[in-house]
Amino acid sequence: MVPRGAKRRPAAVARRAVTLHSLVVLVALAALPFSAARAQDNWNATVAATTDYVLRGISQTYGGAAGQLGLSYQTAQGWFAGVWGSNVDPYPAGASSAEVDLYAGLSQPLRDDLALRATFTRYSYLHDPRPERYDYSELAATLSYLDRVALTVSYLPDSTSYSNLGFAHDKAATGFEVAAGWPAWRRLELVTSAGYYDLHRLFGVGYWAGKAGLAYADQHVTVELDRFVGDRTLTRLYGDASADGTWALSAAVRF
Repeated sequence: MVPRGAKRRPAAVARRAVTLHSLVVLVALAALPFSAARAQDNWNATVAATTDYVLRGISQTYGGAAGQLGLSYQTAQGWFAGVWGSNVDPYPAGASSAEVDLYAGLSQPLRDDLALRATFTRYSYLHDPRPERYDYSELAATLSYLDRVALTVSYLPDSTSYSNLGFAHDKAATGFEVAAGWPAWRRLELVTSAGYYDLHRLFGVGYWAGKAGLAYADQHVTVELDRFVGDRTLTRLYGDASADGTWALSAAVRF
């Protein structure tokens, strides 16, 4: 495992250049219809950067920065699909790769203040230096209230993962998350989230992780500063890749 702050070898830097190039090419190809879309089509593109890409309490970049691109489309009936990507340094190798997520789903209002969203996502890793394939799928259902509070249940039927407790191949995992935001001042908002991730079929344990932060958002730009936390089991599982105690600054521009 590569410790935080370790210098990268030239080969690792070269791999990062290759993966970033692959990521840009993939999202650019997916975006070809974007320029020809009619004005009424609900296309959205996002360019983002973060000082630390954290997913489920685990740093995907070993505390390093990430550039991220996304493209999505949603119909008037609530169907949506998209592609999203980021450079990563996946655990346990710590060598550069690219994560590309393809997703699709349906979002429907249940009443004026309540909505339900179902999403299928396929997570893939390009130029992954690890000997095993870590690609996996996720089914998620999110219930949101007034776009202020969201409850999400996730099921990962085919997780392949490595931790300090061992290696698990093609096992099921489950996640339970709650996220909330409160207006603070003008365009500033207090944001927080917490989740429990059940890895008992993989490693015989589960762990808690979350974050709290401050976000600025307008029609096209979002800037967010977050503090991540996690329990002892998270650090026991993932060591230096645990985001417990980490600060991250992120910015995104939407088109």
